[in-house]
Amino acid sequence: MTAEATHSDHIPPATARQQRYTAVAIALHWAIALLIIGMIAVGWIMDAMPGGPGSAKIAIIQFHKAVGITILMLTIARIIWRIMNPPPAEPRMPKWQSLLASSVHILLYVLMIAMPLTGWIMASAEISQHDTRYFGTFEMYVPGIPGLPAETREGIAEGFEQIHSNLAWVIIGLLVLHVTGALKHQLVDKDGLLARMAPGLFGNTAGPVDNGQGAIWAFGAAIAVFAIVAGVSLSAPPAGTAPPATTMAEENQTPASKAPAWAVDYEKSAIIFRSGYMGRPFEGRFTKWTAQIQLDTDAPANKDVPVDGYIRVAIPMSAAQTGEPYYDENVSQGDWFDVAKYPEAVFEVTGGVFKDSDTQYEATGVLTLKGAKNPVRLPFTLKIEGTTATVHGETTLKRMALGVGAGTLTAEKGDAEWVQDDVLVVIDLVATRK
Repeated sequence: MTAEATHSDHIPPATARQQRYTAVAIALHWAIALLIIGMIAVGWIMDAMPGGPGSAKIAIIQFHKAVGITILMLTIARIIWRIMNPPPAEPRMPKWQSLLASSVHILLYVLMIAMPLTGWIMASAEISQHDTRYFGTFEMYVPGIPGLPAETREGIAEGFEQIHSNLAWVIIGLLVLHVTGALKHQLVDKDGLLARMAPGLFGNTAGPVDNGQGAIWAFGAAIAVFAIVAGVSLSAPPAGTAPPATTMAEENQTPASKAPAWAVDYEKSAIIFRSGYMGRPFEGRFTKWTAQIQLDTDAPANKDVPVDGYIRVAIPMSAAQTGEPYYDENVSQGDWFDVAKYPEAVFEVTGGVFKDSDTQYEATGVLTLKGAKNPVRLPFTLKIEGTTATVHGETTLKRMALGVGAGTLTAEKGDAEWVQDDVLVVIDLVATRK
């Protein structure tokens, strides 16, 4: 090998002015780059922020997810544009540098897809009702995930959360390599490479080869993907709202009672719970539940002898909603309802309904929650007009006694989070005699 060949293989000679990228490629490059850097910074800020209802953290999380989806769509457009419009020729450089630069570029493209996609999958699989709304408009889920069982979704969410976090460090390393290489070309090699993507700021160029082609294909594909996912999301039920498959079968079972059966009007009925977080009252409800009711309302009043009847109420615990994303996100977790392991709570009354007066009743039954059976007394009023019964009942439960949120304080202590022990459960039913 001659000295001249060795020299040209390792030290790039001075070159003429470079041709730059097209305006579309430049705009997409810098838009995606700034959004990614901003998203990494926001991710670290979010981790350090205190949560809670009404906190800025909730709004930032929603913004973070919406921007992530935007980055994914812009990346689709950028990849198609690059395929249809090859980049300008690189200045001469050693082969190992060219290979390293190409590898970093390819990995960056992979990460620009993988980072937002893993975060989106994680958000779609979360069991809580922590919606993924696109800039406050409609919800957007990765198709196919909302209908999966709660235990499967929890595993997906945990796995992709870990992947998403680790990929952040990978993309940081790639960005460092990318920026370092660009600065070397600008400050050491002085070959005008940076001017290709930032003309005017880092030097003049000979302009692009042409103005580019395929804008309709590039941006049309991104819009089409967005529209398809949005359409599927709007037609799919939010994660966690579907009751377990056994609920309807259990509802149709005939209990050991000869009392008349009552059909619940679910649109006019509700199960509500009230408690307090950090001294602030809050209210929630279960959006999905089923009830089997058989009750002899014609029996004479007797405080000591129960009337003939059977009651069974089954509640998918993932259907708890408070309207506060922070509550909904945490109440489904292991220390609270642990919906992945215990997806359903059941209140069952077998021969334990006492009629104190024509309108005053009391149901003594068993609440099965998180695998544990707890005796519960539910006083309620019952008024009948024709074949329609209106029921109102209230009872106060102790969450700590039920093993719900055992790791959370029940009273104020320093700056620690606390949730009061008393939980008022309010039941309003409208039912028709079958």
